[in-house]
Amino acid sequence: MTLARRGLIAVPDATAAALILWVWAYPLAWRPGLVGVVVLAMLMEFVVIQAGPFLGRIVYGDRMGLTPRERRRSALALGAVYLTFAGLAVGSFGRWFPFFLFAWLFGAKVYAALLGRRPDATGREREMAYWVSSNVLYLAVVFAAMFVPVPMLGVTEDGGFYGLRGRYEWANYPHEALAAGFVYFAAMALIRFLDLRMGAELSAGE
Repeated sequence: MTLARRGLIAVPDATAAALILWVWAYPLAWRPGLVGVVVLAMLMEFVVIQAGPFLGRIVYGDRMGLTPRERRRSALALGAVYLTFAGLAVGSFGRWFPFFLFAWLFGAKVYAALLGRRPDATGREREMAYWVSSNVLYLAVVFAAMFVPVPMLGVTEDGGFYGLRGRYEWANYPHEALAAGFVYFAAMALIRFLDLRMGAELSAGE
């Protein structure tokens, strides 16, 4: 796999990390609600991560003995579940931005899975490794941000100032969500790039 292709696969996560860093440093550069968007994105990301095994079934279904009809059914079922979730988010906020946010997060996973597809067991194993890494890393950075002091940068107010409602951890300390989001997406971009490079080198060596 070429360097350019490995870089393209890492682009969505790297882009998300850069945007979160910008919001973290300059939360009022565009509008205060951007902090709330990042918090929502982090909540949605955990749900989207769980689509990993189902995406693998769809992308590598031909190698798993699934018929095209079974793969289409899996795709429709997965789409129905996540569209329902996105619809609930839209209804909860009364605005359409959660739908587009969800589409970006979910689309990024589909994009990476399709672009990194390989017609052998190595490709399936890599996707499963990414899924495990995503879950472990997400939980690690979220809990670390809660217990390890992280810089506020530009996010110096509580969540209410940025349009967040409720009394949960990230509503009280929104900078924790931004810190966790930046580290998570930056690390996933690096993991994807380096793992793909390692896979390519191993394959070349064999």
